[in-house]
Amino acid sequence: MKRLYEVNFLVKLVAAFLVMAAAWLVASPWPAVLIAALVVLLLCAARVPGLGGYLKGAAILVAMVLVTWSINLGLQGQPLTDALPTAVRMAARLVATTAAFYFVMETSTPGSILAAASAARFPPMATLVLSLVFGIIPMLREEFLRIADAQRARGMEIDGVPFHTRLRYALARGIPLLVQSIRMAQAISTALAVNGFDAATKRTTWREVGLLVEPRLPLNEVRKP
Repeated sequence: MKRLYEVNFLVKLVAAFLVMAAAWLVASPWPAVLIAALVVLLLCAARVPGLGGYLKGAAILVAMVLVTWSINLGLQGQPLTDALPTAVRMAARLVATTAAFYFVMETSTPGSILAAASAARFPPMATLVLSLVFGIIPMLREEFLRIADAQRARGMEIDGVPFHTRLRYALARGIPLLVQSIRMAQAISTALAVNGFDAATKRTTWREVGLLVEPRLPLNEVRKP
């Protein structure tokens, strides 16, 4: 499963879009549930970092979708036997979509994204957007966890408290996370300026990029005399 981490970022991105399309095109709930289950099993088999947190969030998402969609469709006059399968299908679609793109984000480093996009001769701005979108979200999640640790250190226990208290504490992380994201964006822009980033300049890659993105430099190869 380690080789999955080295698969070309664009290949994983296309696979995630195909999984999303398959989950949203099926007309009945059980094929969507099967697709979602297979993607989650792939995450478990690949031992993706932060899997426990994702599964907790996915469980909350499934519960919210089942309750809200069942109530909404019930208010529109649909019986529960018709509303519940629709809610299950929608929940499975969302789990399949989020799990597929979560796998892409957690198994792709900014360097591998830049290497794959540069080797594919993407425009510089498209390369920058891809690397920022898929690279900054894990960074923000790590910052979110650090803020939670700081809250615990200051006595804001968020584990053994009622749900509404946990939700209030979670919302309290929003302001420092926003401030940190602004600082992170400023640091990234400064780094780009220092390194001479220019949207009109085409980039090359220092990695060997094919189906797999090989993290090595040709200069590191030992030349035979």
